[in-house]
Amino acid sequence: VKISDESLLKEFFYSLSDNSLYRRFLSHRKDIPHERLQDFTVIDYTHEMIILALRNIRRKPTIVGLGQYAIIETTHTADVAFVIRDDHQNLGIGRELLAYLTTLAKRQGLLGFTANVLMENLAMLHLFESHGFDIEKRTSEGVYEIKMMFRREN
Repeated sequence: VKISDESLLKEFFYSLSDNSLYRRFLSHRKDIPHERLQDFTVIDYTHEMIILALRNIRRKPTIVGLGQYAIIETTHTADVAFVIRDDHQNLGIGRELLAYLTTLAKRQGLLGFTANVLMENLAMLHLFESHGFDIEKRTSEGVYEIKMMFRREN
């Protein structure tokens, strides 16, 4: 992701339904100001990672998915989050983003991921549960607080 991707990111966020935005940010967002978009384009890759899934739609590069993590140095883990464009959900894009982020996180020496997921977001819960992590879940006010530790490879 680079600064010049800001207009693509803006289009992506405005293409998302209210439900998709709520599931990603756990709050209702109606606009994405320039300052918020900067959080996605000005990246310190030693502390965070953002990757995009792109597709040519009408001969124009279009973001159809975004995956990211932010490192929690005290636990050697990272908080992970995804959002997939509504008309591209359930096509395996989230699975691919998670697999690639997992590879990158392991290369950085991280031990696992954490995530906050709405209890109703069954697709995200299934994605995490089917990825082969050692998972612990706690609930708090309708949200799962999930800890996903990477399994050691033999």
